[in-house]
Amino acid sequence: MQKHGTFLYKMLVFLPAVAFLVCYSRWTGFAVGCLQPARALDYMKNAGMHTLETGSDSRYNPFRGMTIKDFLSDTPVQAPAQSEEISPYYNVIKEFFSSTESDIVLKKDRCYVKNLTHMSARDVKSIMLSPVGFTVEKNSSQPQILIMHTHATESYIPMATDSYDENYAFRSTDNTKNMTAVGKVMADTLNSLGYNTLQDTTLHDYPSYNGSYDNSKETVEKYLRQYPSIKIVLDIHRDAVERNGSIIAPVVTINGTEYAQIMIISGRDNGYMNMPNYRENLKFATMVQNSVAGLYPGMARPVLFDYRNYNQQLTTGSILVEIGTHGSTLTRAKNSAAAFAQGLARALDNM
Repeated sequence: MQKHGTFLYKMLVFLPAVAFLVCYSRWTGFAVGCLQPARALDYMKNAGMHTLETGSDSRYNPFRGMTIKDFLSDTPVQAPAQSEEISPYYNVIKEFFSSTESDIVLKKDRCYVKNLTHMSARDVKSIMLSPVGFTVEKNSSQPQILIMHTHATESYIPMATDSYDENYAFRSTDNTKNMTAVGKVMADTLNSLGYNTLQDTTLHDYPSYNGSYDNSKETVEKYLRQYPSIKIVLDIHRDAVERNGSIIAPVVTINGTEYAQIMIISGRDNGYMNMPNYRENLKFATMVQNSVAGLYPGMARPVLFDYRNYNQQLTTGSILVEIGTHGSTLTRAKNSAAAFAQGLARALDNM
């Protein structure tokens, strides 16, 4: 009886270990799992907790791509960084928004414009990529660019590490999570590239969303009076796209990095908006989009040219920029903010 009991005990210990190693070899190989038993155990314990938006098996494997040689080397091997995990309470679909020329989507060089006005395609194309009517001084002691946020409290999809809030409406007064955090990355990048940039972090849409454009208009006018050197005003937002109950996150992957796709909006006067220089804004918008597309192909959706005001009558270098959607992560949005700033700086360098 004692002999059989000892045998049974050994089998109860041995068989689960074998099963574990066989299953684990599906991912990394028997030997790698054996060489790092503590990490292997931790991986298997938490494997079921990780899901991606695609619904595919997305368990994070800290050993993927590694071999026995990696663990035998003198230099410690750092596991690949774990990808971001959004909150499981939201149904988010990652999607790439491609640009295709059509009757309303016009193309010139690398620039696309979605024309939702009554202006003919020929007339819009004649404006696209035409020289802008102002110059921007590099390495100036005076501000050249203003970044502000009419809807500053707009924010992004919560992460798995965030506490669930059933009342969360994709808005936040936390300036580390809303549009001011994205604008800061853009401003810092532009300043590092030699373009004197100011950022205003006023929450124009708080406590009331109504009147936010009136509020931001006052802010921009104040800056223009104080700093007449400002030529460009960037109103940084995020978009919101849903389809059949799912939140859509427009994403492009470039050299292994995920970026939230952006969209520039340039408004046209409908006869009642007091925007006599809207053509100049469109020239600027297309110049920037074309430059961004050259550096980061696929990151920019077509420029939206529509009957919108957005206070763009205040300068001939005023545009609204949507950085991702409410389904984007803050990290992807920040990646895009830096990339957009690089594209803008390149355009200004070539003016």
